Amino acid sequence: MSVTAAAQRLLQEARSEDNRAQRLRTDVPEQAWDEERHHVNLIVWAAAHIPDLPPLALLFHVPNGGKREQRVSRSGQRYSPEAARLLRMGTRTGYPDLALDHPIHGRAGLRLELKSLTGTLRPDQRAWIVHLRHAGYHADAAWGWRDARRVLLEYFLPAPPATRWTPRSKTPLDDHPLPPLGHK
Repeated sequence: MSVTAAAQRLLQEARSEDNRAQRLRTDVPEQAWDEERHHVNLIVWAAAHIPDLPPLALLFHVPNGGKREQRVSRSGQRYSPEAARLLRMGTRTGYPDLALDHPIHGRAGLRLELKSLTGTLRPDQRAWIVHLRHAGYHADAAWGWRDARRVLLEYFLPAPPATRWTPRSKTPLDDHPLPPLGHK
């Protein structure tokens, strides 16, 4: 079975499962989940479906964000030694959480910012999405693991996936500058 056909089949299954969960209200607890729990659910689902859709093995998390241990400096300010170290190493704030480096249907790859069901995009996250789109990636945001699963599966289909977030400006690159290298 081709990658496209496998993705189409899995997408139909996912839509059916999501409709059932909504009808039976088994998705209600997900409304209280934090972003990390949605990430874990998506990765567990993807790992279980690698035999059906082998490119899912290329999906990975980009450890840019997250909760880091905080310390208090001598001057009383809070800081994170790990976050400072990662910034010195070139970590860029706002870069999407998930990456899939599998070019298909003229798209360079997938970059996906996964938010909780109540999460919002920060300006630096919006900037990365705009810049990655201009570089030929399908870059977007998803709210909850079920939405992220749909974006992921739609990526493998010939028709471009529907975007969840669209910039309002006609000159989005100018309106969404990237955060500088080595800074918060």
